[in-house]
This record gives sequence, C-alpha cells and structure tokens, in this order.
Amino acid sequence: MIMGATALRARARTTLMTACALGAVAAASTAQAQVSSNPATETAADQSGVSDIVVTAERRATNLQDTPLSIIAVTQEAISAKGIDDLQDLSNFTPNLTISPSRGNGNNSPNFGIRGIAGGGGATGERGVGLYIDGVYVPRTSGSVLRVLDIDRVEVLRGPQGTLFGRNSTGGAIRIFSKQPTDKFEGYLRGTYGSFDRTDFVGMLNIPLGDTFAVRAQGAYLDQDGYVDRGTEKLGAQRDKIGRVQARWEPSSDFNATLGFLYSDSKANGTPLVFREFDMRPGIEGVIQGNFADWINDAFKRAGQAPLAAYNDSRIVRGDRFKAPDLCFIDDFDPDYDSACNQYNNNKYWQADLTVAYDLSDTISLNSVSGYAKLKHRGFSDYQVLGTEIRNDDVDSDVFYQEAQLNAKLFGDAVDLVVGGNYFYEKAVAPNYTINRRGTSVFPSAAQQASPTFNLNNFAFGNGDAGLFRLTDVITKQLSNSYGIFGSATWHVTDKLNLTGGLRQAWDKKDYSQIRFPANDFIPAPGTTSTSVASGKTFKALDYRATIDYHFTDDIMAYGTISKAYKAGQFSYTIVSYTAANNAPGPNQSAAIQPIPNEKVVNYEIGARMTLFDRRLRINPTLFHMDYTNRQAAVQVTCGTGTLAGIPSGPPQCPVGFLIQVQNQGEVTLEGFELDMQIAATDNLIFDASGGITKPKLKNAPAGTVNLFPDVASPSFNLGTTYTLDAGFGKTTFNLNYAYVGKQETHPTKGTDSSYTLPAYGLLNARIQIVPEGLPVTVALFANNLLDNTFSTYAQRFGGGFWDAGAPSPLSAPPRSALAEIRGRPREVGVTVQYNF
Repeated sequence: MIMGATALRARARTTLMTACALGAVAAASTAQAQVSSNPATETAADQSGVSDIVVTAERRATNLQDTPLSIIAVTQEAISAKGIDDLQDLSNFTPNLTISPSRGNGNNSPNFGIRGIAGGGGATGERGVGLYIDGVYVPRTSGSVLRVLDIDRVEVLRGPQGTLFGRNSTGGAIRIFSKQPTDKFEGYLRGTYGSFDRTDFVGMLNIPLGDTFAVRAQGAYLDQDGYVDRGTEKLGAQRDKIGRVQARWEPSSDFNATLGFLYSDSKANGTPLVFREFDMRPGIEGVIQGNFADWINDAFKRAGQAPLAAYNDSRIVRGDRFKAPDLCFIDDFDPDYDSACNQYNNNKYWQADLTVAYDLSDTISLNSVSGYAKLKHRGFSDYQVLGTEIRNDDVDSDVFYQEAQLNAKLFGDAVDLVVGGNYFYEKAVAPNYTINRRGTSVFPSAAQQASPTFNLNNFAFGNGDAGLFRLTDVITKQLSNSYGIFGSATWHVTDKLNLTGGLRQAWDKKDYSQIRFPANDFIPAPGTTSTSVASGKTFKALDYRATIDYHFTDDIMAYGTISKAYKAGQFSYTIVSYTAANNAPGPNQSAAIQPIPNEKVVNYEIGARMTLFDRRLRINPTLFHMDYTNRQAAVQVTCGTGTLAGIPSGPPQCPVGFLIQVQNQGEVTLEGFELDMQIAATDNLIFDASGGITKPKLKNAPAGTVNLFPDVASPSFNLGTTYTLDAGFGKTTFNLNYAYVGKQETHPTKGTDSSYTLPAYGLLNARIQIVPEGLPVTVALFANNLLDNTFSTYAQRFGGGFWDAGAPSPLSAPPRSALAEIRGRPREVGVTVQYNF
C-alpha cells in the first residue's frame, strides 16, 4: 500500500497531529462532553446547555470561561466528530492556526504558524509555535507530525506564551495530553476501513494492579494508499505504527507519578504535487537554451518525443486533477519514470517522560516533568517535481527536557502563585545534499547576448547529457542549552476583579557548526578535504505578562492583557568555495558569521468570555494587536551581494542567481479577531462555530519582500452541528461540519514570476455514530470532503531562474514560470467499528 515515504499524510499524522487536530474545533468541539478525572476536558455532563471546559493553560486548572487567554481545548471525541485525520485537517478547523507544507520540501518540512507567526526547519530553525507532548517540548518541525492516539485533550493557545511556556512560543503553543491510567479495568479494539484502502487497527488496555498502581497501553497500525498518480507511485500514501505505555503510581491522594513511553514509526511517500501551469512562453525550442527547461526539451527529443510545448505541455500538466508528471532523469537522460525518483518522508520518534505531582499541603503543590526524546527524520524531495533534482532532507534530534514548578495559594486564597524553572538540551544534526541532472547546453550570458555578432542559431547549442551533479553537500550541527526561571501571580482583588503579572528570564546558549564537502559547486582550500566553520552565542531574553480581568457576572468576564515572548536567535550561513582572491578557509569564514538576533513579539489583547441564556450560548470574542520585530524568515538573497558577497552569480555555486537564507526580515504588525461560539439549542442539538482574521503589515522589510512568508490563511471559519437521537435501539449521533480556509500567499514577493496566491477553499465532513443499546459496540460511518471539492493545501511557483539562467537578460524575457499545487485529499468514506470491554 505504501512505498517510499513522505507526503501529505506524513505531514499530517503526527502524534501531535491528531491531537492538535482538535484545536480545530474551536468551541471545544461538538458535543457532549465527557467527564474526565484529569483537568482540562469538558465537565458538568449533568448540566443542561453547554458544558464547562477546564484547562491548564495558566499552569493550574481553571475554567475556560475564567481564563483570560485565547485558547481552544478539545477532546478525542471532537476529533472523530469533526472528521479530523491529520494536521492539515487541524489547521482547516482552527482559525488563525496554519500547518502546511513548505516551499520545495513539501511535507518533509511543514510550517506551523499561529496568527501569522511561524518558523523552524532543519537542524537550526526555531519554531514560532511551541509544541509539547505530555509536557515535553518538541523543537523540530521535521517529523513533528506524529499521529497521536488515546488522548485526553489538546490545548491550542493563541498569542505569545513566553512567561509560562518559554522559548519559541511567540505565536502560541500546542499542548497534547495523553489519557492517564485509571483504577478501572477497561479497553477497546477499533477497526476502520475506507477509501484508498484505508485500514486502521487501534487497541487500548487499562489494567489496575492493586489500589495504587495502574498501567495503560495503546497500539495502532494505520495504513492508507495515496491519491495522486506519478509513475509507479500513488503520492499521499502513509503507514504508521504507534505504541504508548504509561504506568501510574498513586500511593496517596497527595502524590502521584506517571512514567510514559511513546514510539511512532511513520513512513510516507512523496508530497502530492500536481502541476497547474507550465508557462515557457514564448517557448524553449529554437528560442533559448540552457537550464532545466531546455535540458528537458533535449531529453524529450533524444527519446524520440515531441519538443517541449511553450505552454502547459501535456507531459507535465497532465489534464487530470490527480496526476503528476511521469518524468525521471535521476537514473538517466531518458524521461521515462524510474524508482530513482521515488520520494519519501520517514520519521521515527520516541519519547520517555516522567510526571510527578506532590501536594505539600492544601495550598502548596510541586510538579515536575522530565523527558528524553529522539527524532530520526529521513526525507527525499523532488524539488521542482520534474524528476530533475532530488534533495536529501535528514534531521536527527536528541532532546532532554526538565521542568519543575511550585503552585501556591497565599494570603487566604487571595493570590495564586506559580514559580518554576526549566532546562532544555538538544543535539541536532542535518546531513544533507542535492543531486540533479543537467544537459550540455549552456544559456548565453548577458554579455554574450549584448555582443553585436551574437546569433542564437550560431551559438554552440549542445543537446546531450552532462550527467549528475552533486551540490551543497553539508552537515549542519547545533548544540542548544536553554535555561529559564519564571513566576506568575494572580491577585484576586475582589470577587470580580483579578490582576495577573508574570516574568520569565531565559538564556539560550547555542554552538553552531557546519562542514561542507567537495562537490560540483564547491572547492575547499588546497590540501583539505572539506571546509568547517563554527560559531556560538548566548541569547538572553526577559518575557512578561500583565493582565486584568473583571467578572461583571458569574457568566460574563472581560479581560485585557499585554504579553511579550521571544524566539531564540539562530545561525544561517553558506560556506563559500576557496579562491586565491578570497582566501577563505574555515577559520576565516567562521570569523564572519553573524547570528540572527532574537525575535520578539509584544501582544496587546482584549476579549470577553460569556455564557448566556441559561447556559444555552457560549461566545468568546478576542481582538489582538501584535508587534513582531526581528522576524526570522527565509528570503532570496542575490549572489554577489550582502551575506553572499563571496559567491558570484552563475554556475557552479549560484546557477539561478540567488540562494535561500534565513535573515532578519524587519518588523510586522499583526492585527486580528477570533470568535469561538457554541449554542445548545436543545439538550440534543448543539451548534458550534469559530472564526479568525489576521492582517499583517510589514515594516522595514528587505527590498522585494511584500508578503508575510509563511503566510496565514485569512479569513478562516468553521461551522458544525451535532444532533443526538435516543431511539429504541440505542443512541445515534449525527455530525455535520464545514471548514473554510482563506487565501494565502506562497512567496515573499508579489507580482513576480515566483509569487502566487493560493485560493481559499471549503470542506464539508459528515459522520453518523450508532451505539446500540445493551451492546459494548460503537459503529460510525463517515465522509470527509463530502462534496468532493478539489483544493490545494499549498503551492509553489518557480520563476525564470530555473528555466533560463543568472540575472535577467533579453533572452530571459518575459520570465518563464511553473506552478505546482499540493492537492488535498478527495472525498473519502469509511466505517469504524469499536468494541469496548
């Protein structure tokens, strides 16, 4: 069913994925909440109207309606009700949360963003959205899409969370909590069969061992075919094997400890990219030569095929919404498809964690979270989706995380205090390289074109195979040691008025190194076999939060907050070839490395939390204004300028005229609105809705940068309804949910040969669940993308630099471009049967 591994589902099924997916359901999702012994699920099942939701976003259990934050908390039941299967579904159903593939690398390096603040990638990129699995921080975006099962809840915190959650939560945080062992013997077996040979098997067993000890174990095998044809593959396929074991010891009501182990093995094939447009006008054959378009044209002719068409060649733009080009040149110069172009996105992630809670008294408690995690990500991406270039994308990450906190109620419960500290260590390594095939034709330089005697017909054409080229063969390493101490206090001034203040001091020490090996685009210093550079820096930051909230009644609260968070500075450097002129061995280049400073976000936010009409309506509006400075983002840097002054434009080091680097992108103002709502029309009929708008405004951006990149889909909203019918044979629940995802930009520029605005799209999911009376069985029928809409989760347009060469010149005008879109899944139907015991 799956060969290879990567794709859309890889991005999508990560342990956090499904959990996060919840966030999608803004109003704590649909329906009948389940009472949980753990904080942060829906409670008060015996009440009519909407249920209470308890969260731990302030490091203590609080009712959602009493919490002055923009937060979504949802349960496992919400995932099923909304038809959420992966991370992309999560972002579809969570306004102002974006989880999407990345430009070129697709699902191998997903983007996580909240309110337009994103980041991450590779071994050194820092996330803008903190991700926590059972309290343990996950630093890498690669491979961080692990499917999760048997979860208790997911909390999606929107807006900076620096005070209580520390590093790299400038946009917000996603917290995933597994269900804990209980004192009840129980278990279930669940099987799902659906479209594209979807075959899922999931099981759970909870065993109490005496009065103080219990073990909970879960396992899953999840398999589904792809849906985009390319050669011998169907892109979008994925297979996951997941296991988790937790042991909980609770010798008294004052103390408990839970030891957990999570393992996830995910294999997926290529990102489901389909060409929408391939515009080589005014043409290639007889018009220009050199670079990828002409090399493909030469290969076509050498194989006895027609020359490359000027517009939407049918071998590239296939005329079918789910067909990609059947081209591969990595094996040889013949365009027929070969397994050498098979892509994959394979991820192994395991985590061991220990959570300890001890009540020292009725008013003081201690909590500790310890974790060790290891990620092994292996990716292979076809960057232009034409079979001409394969990019290796590997990341290894070893993490140790420790956090301790003390909670206290002081002065007769007048003050709630949280103080604590945390330590984070990571060793990240990314050994990567690029391989592409080229032809022998050469694009004439601007100087050659300007010659009075230049005539393309007399220019030395060449139409053969130049062979494979190995490029950017580098190993990047980073050691990170981060320390933080924090404190937050809420003063209950009166029964209605609360004041909250918090501070966190953080230190991030980073040691960065890179080794570059000889390749077609790189020459080390004479007498050496590689060039090594190294640098290091300790980044410091003081984050804060000040909040006032006022309860007009027991059911209406309004708040205002000012908060600041930081994202640790980072390194981004391209090692240049040695020449006699630049005298650039490793030590000389190391001295020139300049770290990118910390990002900073200051958030000004007001909101209200209202439960009205005898608990029949819950409505939570939020307005925010965020000042985002020293933004770290990828940008095209013209070779021969700025940080690339030592790399001349043109082959071999800079064939397209620019390289991608992470740089300080100046300042951004982000303003927006969020609304979460739930209506209990009757005890059996519940409606939920949520929406979000984010408007960015760039300031002091580099020349040519017009759009926020990565962008946030805006506006976005979702609507849902749940109806429960108690019939004579049992209980039947109907769910219908619609998600609208707004348009978004896919490139920092606008109106260029690389820019493209991804259109908005809408999805309708439906589910019917039947619980027969007197039987321990649940049967569910589901349909995702019920209307079978064709939509794309991301897109990439590659401009003239890939089809001509170097700086703009007469022959390269007008700029040629190619547009490919990552297809979302078509309609899927299936059935799930669960047996409980």
